[in-house]
Amino acid sequence: QVPYYLDEATGWGLEVSELKKLLQEAKSNGITVRALVVINPGNPTGQVLAEENQKAIVEFCKEEGLVLLADEVYQENVYVPEKKLHSFKKVARSMGYGEKDIHLVSFQSVSKGYYGECGKRGGYMEVTGFGADVREHIYKLASVNLCSNITGQILASLVMSPPKVISFAI
Repeated sequence: QVPYYLDEATGWGLEVSELKKLLQEAKSNGITVRALVVINPGNPTGQVLAEENQKAIVEFCKEEGLVLLADEVYQENVYVPEKKLHSFKKVARSMGYGEKDIHLVSFQSVSKGYYGECGKRGGYMEVTGFGADVREHIYKLASVNLCSNITGQILASLVMSPPKVISFAI
């Protein structure tokens, strides 16, 4: 584990130059860094990374061959109206990176941020940029280690596939 700190001077951004320095330092100490975890928006402040900062992070992970683990479970907790959350997947796609170009895992949860469902344990992750063999192992590991309650599973299912509204004339 290699900790990093957000920079208050840049609106609590993540300085890629600092990440590069930390990565080189870790390598020189014999540490193999395999992934970067980014929590966006932050909790409890609702701080959101600027889109340009996210692009720099995506590029850094691509250049260094790191898996980008995007913890985006607080999507609904952005408190400053002029701040806009961009998912890392959307940012990566806007940069021209396709499904197989960057290793990205995005996390979402129904127990954080939707309508105050704290205690309803259920969530999901989207895994992109990995081969079928890796996805199969991730699925197996998740299936063994996760056992959310029934209501959490139902809520996660509804978030991923909301009910359809059907209207008809009488």
